[in-house]
Amino acid sequence: MVKTLAVLLALCAVAHADDDDGLDDGPPTLLGVRIAGGRLPIFHEDMSTLGLGLGLDHPITSRLHVFGEYEYVWLSPEEVSMQHGTAHRVLAGLRATLVQKREHNLRSFIDVEGGGGMAIVNDTVMGTRAMQTGFTGLRAGFDFLADDSPSRVFEIDLIVRAVFVPEGSGVMTGVDLQWGN
Repeated sequence: MVKTLAVLLALCAVAHADDDDGLDDGPPTLLGVRIAGGRLPIFHEDMSTLGLGLGLDHPITSRLHVFGEYEYVWLSPEEVSMQHGTAHRVLAGLRATLVQKREHNLRSFIDVEGGGGMAIVNDTVMGTRAMQTGFTGLRAGFDFLADDSPSRVFEIDLIVRAVFVPEGSGVMTGVDLQWGN
């Protein structure tokens, strides 16, 4: 996990645009927000999750991006009980474009992604714990290019991820909105 994060940081430090993607000064760094939901096994309990996240996506090439995310997550058990909780999750990852199609100022794409990070989980029954988390997933979406706007790119994605935590694995789906210089 630590080696993966070190490699991601090194790639970000030496990032440059190798491919021509139609933008005259390179592909933009994107800032975004996401809302997502799913199920995860937390403290040996199947929990429903609802998360609100912030992300930063930096292109290494037009088809390979490194990204980082912070997410605040609300947790509630499958069965009705007094148990509930919250989590702060920080992730880093790589995403690679599998398929893309351009038409004028619109690009549609399907990306594969993977990465990992840490979460601080606070539960009313078990208390506060730190846990490692990993993920792999797919993104499908569109981005719009606008040459006459300060935000040259607007991107909307549907994300589906398999999330891995020490107690097992779960699924997360969400909608991500990003914009860039």
